[in-house]
Amino acid sequence: MIKAIKISLVFILCWNVQQAIAQPMKTVDYNTKLMVADQAASEGDYYGAIEWYTKAFEESKDLNLQLAIADLYILARDFAKAEKIYDRILKRDKKKEYEDIRIDYARSLKSQGKYRDALKEFNTILEDAESTDSLKSLARFELKGIEMMDNLAPNLEAIVNYLPGKVNSGSAETSPAVGPDGSLYFSSFNRKKEIILDGSEKDYHAKIYSADKNDKGEYDKVAELPESINRPEFNAAGVAFSRDGKRMYFTRAVLQNNNIETSTLFVSNRSDAGWGAPREIAELKGEYIVKHPYVGELFGNEVLFFSSNMLGGLGGFDLYYSTIKGDSYGLPTNLGTVINTAADEVSPYYNNGTLYFSSNGHPNMGGFDIFYANWNGFNWEGLTNIGFNYNTAYDDIFLRFNESGSNGFLVSNRPNKDKQKMKGSDSCCDDIYSVYIRELVIDLLATIEDQNGPLNGANAEVYDLTLGGYPDTKSNFNGNIFNFPLEADRNYKAIFKKEGYFPDTITFNTNGILDDYTVKKTIKLKNDPNYGKDEVEIVTINQPIRLNNIYYNYDKADILPDAEQDLGTLVDLMEDYPDMVIELSSHTDARGDDGYNQKLSQRRAESAKTWLVARGINKDRIKPVGYGEKVILNRCANNVRCTDAEHRINRRTEFKIIAGPQSIEIKKEVFKDKGGDRTGESAPRGKN
Repeated sequence: MIKAIKISLVFILCWNVQQAIAQPMKTVDYNTKLMVADQAASEGDYYGAIEWYTKAFEESKDLNLQLAIADLYILARDFAKAEKIYDRILKRDKKKEYEDIRIDYARSLKSQGKYRDALKEFNTILEDAESTDSLKSLARFELKGIEMMDNLAPNLEAIVNYLPGKVNSGSAETSPAVGPDGSLYFSSFNRKKEIILDGSEKDYHAKIYSADKNDKGEYDKVAELPESINRPEFNAAGVAFSRDGKRMYFTRAVLQNNNIETSTLFVSNRSDAGWGAPREIAELKGEYIVKHPYVGELFGNEVLFFSSNMLGGLGGFDLYYSTIKGDSYGLPTNLGTVINTAADEVSPYYNNGTLYFSSNGHPNMGGFDIFYANWNGFNWEGLTNIGFNYNTAYDDIFLRFNESGSNGFLVSNRPNKDKQKMKGSDSCCDDIYSVYIRELVIDLLATIEDQNGPLNGANAEVYDLTLGGYPDTKSNFNGNIFNFPLEADRNYKAIFKKEGYFPDTITFNTNGILDDYTVKKTIKLKNDPNYGKDEVEIVTINQPIRLNNIYYNYDKADILPDAEQDLGTLVDLMEDYPDMVIELSSHTDARGDDGYNQKLSQRRAESAKTWLVARGINKDRIKPVGYGEKVILNRCANNVRCTDAEHRINRRTEFKIIAGPQSIEIKKEVFKDKGGDRTGESAPRGKN
């Protein structure tokens, strides 16, 4: 049997889903769970479907339901969760009934930038005599994207940052464009949480907004355009302006189950009173979708580029142009095979003879990559992947620059420390990023070696110690050289790692650098003689496991950033063992009032549970318990003089299995103490 369902629509019961789930039932039978899940999937409610498929799986343990959940996570662009489920299915698939999902597993790895693991899986498909020709063709295509990365431009002069201010929300932002008034125009659903259509939701459509900068240079003055542009019941997006700033193009779309059902181009003319009533471009309307307009020039004429799935294309969405003739528009012309593929090409941007666009049909780093090609007066030539910084393993679209080419924007769902996560996903939704081109280019050039010479396949992390924040991370699977852009007058730390080797750390600074400069470092990694030995230990039911990095500020129960590592690993374990139920406990030391310590530890346990639930773990699988000072591990009971180091042993968060599997496997280093006590965990005035 090969994949019995893949987001199937199996309507087992005949009544409406809303009626079914509205009935007062103490329990929901298995068939109803399936029916509700199928209906939610068919309506594009990915997370609702995941919830109900999970409930059904907990009852039947049917791997087909796990597969449906993984596929839904892919649709929701939550690649990390999809990866874990695909991996779990393949490991349990002793009869190789699900081997054809290995391509999905490999793609989920590639979509997160886990290129080494993805390479292994793609090659497994190619080496498997039972793999179909179509699967091997897909694997070869994905491999091309990884292999080409050795030759991509590093673009060290380009700095891409998450756009600060109030433009980005938890939901998707798209189509950034600087208007003739200097404001940033963009489209957004402007939501902190997912949209649930339950009958009470009123105004949930995407709108076009404009944003102006404050004194700090951040776009925080955001206003939606009037109803003449943002017509009720339609989703407005795809903002673009003519070169003279007198015309604004955009689309009005109707969505059905997270997909565009209809989309029409409109143009609005600007006067002293503002943007006028938009006019539908009838010449470009038909039984097809039109989106992402942009004004450019071909053959000496002003043209409108756009993306469409109209008949006669190469497949998916192709790029077209229409010649602008005053207030009329010429027949659409396909841009041809240099640009278009059998997959999707979107978000065209034209500047001085060069067309930039995004595609998932040309070999790529993952998802949509940004490409460019040059116009020679008759044809497009020199198709090129624009390279690093602009492109990532995630979807990168809507590149736009100002006239001088010194500043611009792009849209991406790449993870970022400032990103507002939707349903705990790092990559669910698109956000707008700023791009600026540095005049002073400083970079790190690191060469990795071992005792035998060049060492390929390492990973590197560069930390800006001056500003803080997340590291810039890279992997080089086919080489031993790393390039990282740096800023002047900063302190940096770089960590280099490879499996089977001890990591190495260097620190350096860029103080006083006034001209282009490359910081050159050679790093020699030493073999770890214990690598691969006794990596896994068995944890049995009711055996407490300490989470060593769960610390709290004084008298607080908030989860600190350091805690996310262990809690994130606990999320992974909960997903690897979907029937596992745990007790999550918090303990204090014996100092302070017994009753207060009891309440504080309960609040801390509840806080840790809330963190896990926000990342997709079913609340019924976690029992939070605060033990206060009831379980002391050493002699440091009430009224016993102990050092703070001795008290620290008792201040801890633990978990243990209370239902589900009788034992699980945990890598030994997973919950190993990463650095001792934290200042915020001290207990002045006797409180924990």
